[in-house]
Amino acid sequence: MWNHISPITNLDAIEGITIVRDTPGPTIKKVRYANIMQQPFVSPILNIPVKLAQLIQLICLSLIEKPSLIHSYLLFPYGYLALIAGKLTGRKVGVSLIAGPVETYMLGGSPIGKYAYGRPLPQSNTINSLVLSILKRFDFITVTGTFTRDYLVIRGFDEHKIFVLPHSVDERFRPLDIEKDYDVVFVGRLAKVKHIDTIIRATAQIQKTLPSIHVAIVGDGEERNKLEELAHSLGLDGQIDFIGYQTNTWDWYNRGKISILTSEREGFPYTVIESLKCGVPTVVSDCGDVNDIVKDSFNGRIISDYNDHEAYAKVIVDLLTHPDLIKVYSENCLLTLDGHSSNSVESTWGEIIARALQN
Repeated sequence: MWNHISPITNLDAIEGITIVRDTPGPTIKKVRYANIMQQPFVSPILNIPVKLAQLIQLICLSLIEKPSLIHSYLLFPYGYLALIAGKLTGRKVGVSLIAGPVETYMLGGSPIGKYAYGRPLPQSNTINSLVLSILKRFDFITVTGTFTRDYLVIRGFDEHKIFVLPHSVDERFRPLDIEKDYDVVFVGRLAKVKHIDTIIRATAQIQKTLPSIHVAIVGDGEERNKLEELAHSLGLDGQIDFIGYQTNTWDWYNRGKISILTSEREGFPYTVIESLKCGVPTVVSDCGDVNDIVKDSFNGRIISDYNDHEAYAKVIVDLLTHPDLIKVYSENCLLTLDGHSSNSVESTWGEIIARALQN
């Protein structure tokens, strides 16, 4: 949340931001939280669903505070709530599609294997057509890169209401002079959509050429037990360390020679920006907007199929056996982040807010 919200608060045009959510969030200047669970109309007696209560609260706040913009992150369900509240109260409405085109194919849920961004997306169906028609009613749409922007433009969206909003990370992510005691580092949720099993199978393949391969998997999630069992079954207990959730991920990137991403789809993963900002080249799947910043054979490598553990293994072996190439890629990492600074994020939000303030 901090990465999404704090750049907006730096704008002089912003007097304040009210965030409606189930629980309070981090302390951010100009931000106050409207905790829906503290509202008198949310009670076991009334039994009003939380999302309906949030809609009621959004409408009330819009009528009282008269905001210039009601903005949501993710289309379902928050975008729909924001759109209803905005249309009922005459406010301009925006949405951030932080997961990419998959948000237009469903009303909740996240099926695996059907919407991989490295493959042609499914043909439009009834839900997709309905969601796209609703999405066109928003005044502003932010996307995380050109893959998602082009998806919308091809489907008839006004490109003037679409804004590519780059990610930025704080200054803790930088090259550090510490020992690189891991060959490969993964940072992220241990979820099915991330396909960390590909990393484990690639490690087993790499071990045949590089027996001392050492991999860190930093993060936690519902897939952790299955992944640990897979690593054990492949005899990789000494090669793969499951680190768990860590707050100081900048240290973990710096401890790796290479970072890795094996997702079938992403909006734009912060982990890639974080890795590049630490000067650590990344090997990523062809998973959408990430291709805006990872340039194959410049600051990393792109694998066409997230399931192709042999392709990952081949590329990683090539890099680890050519440290001079890693050094060149590392230097290039720091040359590719100009468009992903806090200043560029603020500039984009400045344009959105300026339009929202127009009558």
